[in-house]
Amino acid sequence: MRNPTVTGPLKPTTLRAAGMLAIASAMLTIPLFLLSVLLEGRYDSTARSIHLALQGVGTLIFLVLTVSFYCFLNRNCGFHRANKIILGQIALNIVYALASAASIFSRQGEEQMRPVMMCLIFLLGILQAGLGLRLFALDNDLLGMKRQYCWLNVVTGVFFASLLMIPVAIITSAVADIMLGTIFILESRRLALPSQVEAEG
Repeated sequence: MRNPTVTGPLKPTTLRAAGMLAIASAMLTIPLFLLSVLLEGRYDSTARSIHLALQGVGTLIFLVLTVSFYCFLNRNCGFHRANKIILGQIALNIVYALASAASIFSRQGEEQMRPVMMCLIFLLGILQAGLGLRLFALDNDLLGMKRQYCWLNVVTGVFFASLLMIPVAIITSAVADIMLGTIFILESRRLALPSQVEAEG
């Protein structure tokens, strides 16, 4: 993998932490989704607090992983063609988090925000599918997982954009997170090897 920038590639410790976070996120995705479904239609203070906590944690994890992937593509792979798509994902996800938070205080608020949220999910799905297609142009093979990761993003984006297949999209998204975490961890090990050899020498 190339080091085409002045700042250099992400450090092994950073990649390892991002990889572990991605895998942990994948493991928690389905249980947290089921919890949010169980709380749907409830507007008491407990339900609101749990909803806000889930939304806040989910958004934070998404932002950390997305920024990590953005930096990985730019600094480790010298790939900048997906920058606008990734920045669009970040912006729309923040808007979605705000809209979701605003919808949980009353049934009327939920009904008013539902069309907005469905539109945001559709747009996020389009961006994710676009990201998967754009990554096919990446020279780096992502340790042999590029094609699988690209297609997972395309399929997940299509499922989200369909609005009817959102539960399936959540499952494929979790699989994509596991793959991303694996890429980060394996790359951290690869980058750490020269340091280990120097230390042993």
